[in-house]
Amino acid sequence: MKKIFFLVSSLRAGGSERVYWLLSQYLDKSKYQVTLIVLDSRSPFFSPVLEGVRVIKLNSIRVSLSFFKILNLVRSEKPHAVFTTGNHITALLSLVSLFCKIPILVAREASVLEIILPYSGFKGRIIDFFVPSIYKRIKFGICQSEEVKRSLIRNYHIPDDKLVVIPNPVLSTPIIRSRHYRAGKRLIVVARLAKEKGLFRLLEIFSNLPSEYTLTIAGEGPVKLELQEKLVSLGLENRVKLAGVVQDVTKVISEYDLMLLTSFAEGFPNVVIESLSVGVPVVSFHVSGVPSIIKPGFNGYIIDQDDLQSFREHTVKACNTSWDSQAIKDDVVNRFGISKITASYESLLH
Repeated sequence: MKKIFFLVSSLRAGGSERVYWLLSQYLDKSKYQVTLIVLDSRSPFFSPVLEGVRVIKLNSIRVSLSFFKILNLVRSEKPHAVFTTGNHITALLSLVSLFCKIPILVAREASVLEIILPYSGFKGRIIDFFVPSIYKRIKFGICQSEEVKRSLIRNYHIPDDKLVVIPNPVLSTPIIRSRHYRAGKRLIVVARLAKEKGLFRLLEIFSNLPSEYTLTIAGEGPVKLELQEKLVSLGLENRVKLAGVVQDVTKVISEYDLMLLTSFAEGFPNVVIESLSVGVPVVSFHVSGVPSIIKPGFNGYIIDQDDLQSFREHTVKACNTSWDSQAIKDDVVNRFGISKITASYESLLH
């Protein structure tokens, strides 16, 4: 039975963490012995207790301090394949592979790198410089979207045959958008509270919506205090709620009329497919991954970056449209269901 490793920095709420957490559970256990390796196991959002999956906690707060732990683990376990995610972990595993054999080393690419780079900090820029060298050690790069793949080819000259587009998975759920009558229009955003998520322009847009519109922003992050100050300065404290990290995300989303995505940069936004999986439409700025998810007029709208007026207008339009929630739900599960995406991952292991 082939040993498969998935490496994540933590089990906190995050897109990359969610994807590998899900895939580790759904890989065919009759063929693969699956291990989920967690660098920093503090404050997990996703459960570390998984049926049929061994979870190893390295208790390493920083990726850079994990080298010898991972090297010793790979040497002793001899996995057939190692899946990494995030530039820091991918860089580390490419270095590890110089000292021990990893037959299949797979990097998951989550962003269009030239767009996310300004938000990446000094370390991110250093790693960016070494991307071509790192990819000499990589067997496959999993790109969440065609935009991510084109970015790697255009900016780093990664060979096309090393890159495969596999979107993120979504779970089928019996939950569907609530039809209970509620006064007003209820909007929700689920995002890390960070600059690249475009939350300040979201507040600008929302401030020009009619007074019956309310907004919930679910998530935590470094700009939370600034957001609180901004919504007070705009006089929105009675209409905008900062809800923090929420459990049962799809159930929470199902109680709203519309999901908004105002990011400057994404790879393949999980929250969009999660929203559609419960029949809630999405209005989003044009970012990577979204054109392959949203079918304008069927399950939402895509707005050109920085066109705040159009975003506002389509938010109002979406809130006054009669959407076919069941059709939206069925469509997204058919295209991005967990079984289909898991099969795509398993195809790399032969």
